[in-house]
Amino acid sequence: METPSALARIRGRRGLTQRALAIRSDLTIETISDIERGDTTRPQLATIRKLAAALEMDFDELLLALTEEPDEVSA
Repeated sequence: METPSALARIRGRRGLTQRALAIRSDLTIETISDIERGDTTRPQLATIRKLAAALEMDFDELLLALTEEPDEVSA
């Protein structure tokens, strides 16, 4: 079983679906899905800002979570 990405874990802890996060962040579900699957390994800073606001977290905290190696991110 594949380990969920940092974004998927954070989103899940907040009880949000990809659709709900997409609506809150004004991004597409495809963008959220691409980031979670690792298809977009370096999302634009504007995208991370939107996600951080939608997840009600600090930009720097989210940026760090998205750039850490999967085994370094706490569950």
